[in-house]
Amino acid sequence: MQKCLASRPEIEAESFLGVMREVNALARLCGLHEYTTYSRLWEYPWLWRQLEPLSERHLRLLDVGSEESPFPWFLASKGFGVVVSDLTPAQWRLWSNAKRQTRARVTCRLLDAQALDVPTASFDIYLSVSVIEHVPDKRRALSEAARILRPGGLLVWTFDICQPEMGMTFPGWNGKALSMEEFDSLFRESPWFEPGLAEIKWNREVIPEYWAWHRTTSPHVNYVTGAAVVRRTARVWETRTLLDLGRSLRGTCRPVLAVPLWYAKNKAKRLQSALAAVVRKTSAGRTH
Repeated sequence: MQKCLASRPEIEAESFLGVMREVNALARLCGLHEYTTYSRLWEYPWLWRQLEPLSERHLRLLDVGSEESPFPWFLASKGFGVVVSDLTPAQWRLWSNAKRQTRARVTCRLLDAQALDVPTASFDIYLSVSVIEHVPDKRRALSEAARILRPGGLLVWTFDICQPEMGMTFPGWNGKALSMEEFDSLFRESPWFEPGLAEIKWNREVIPEYWAWHRTTSPHVNYVTGAAVVRRTARVWETRTLLDLGRSLRGTCRPVLAVPLWYAKNKAKRLQSALAAVVRKTSAGRTH
């Protein structure tokens, strides 16, 4: 069990740089997002430091909000049984290409962090990389993480931290980042994770240097980054078999309909935009 804030010197450590070289090489192979700046330079190596000791155990891992991230594919290459997921099929073709390129043991799903259509106690690790700030109901998301984790499983999170009293800001269009106090409150009130995480002191001394660097990565970035690993308790989540069966069926079947429908709608929108542009151009020509 641990929590911490991102440290600027760690980003420049060879151990962190080496992980990023490997992750970015895989990203280039698959057409996934490469990172040469931004908080991922700290998040991915920090996460790997936590997960590397578990890589030989073939654990089942759910990555929530995968988008174009190369990290879950990196984990699959290291022996984890990975499920990548997102709210929409926007990256489905990218994921399909990554599966072909890597031949990785990866399953693709469309999942909402607030209502995960996967069976109860079906994963060893719940991974979330800077996602919780985009989730409206954070307590519900934490509850869902507890439900789908097996007793003794690991919740592994990174997240944006915004402290308004220090002058930090977080853009409303990007969701709502937690403060350190709000993060602690989430876990202090949860019966599903080992107690004591909220009582661990934050390493606040690293804030100024990291914050100064983080602000250079993008115009809207005026906050810092945190991370935590906490074990789920042995408490059993009582669930109905039929309810779990329904979740499993929805999670498995949704892509069959949602993916082609999503791409058809987007193709129709592009066609509509193209036709509108032709009409505007034609109309403009007639006026001259």
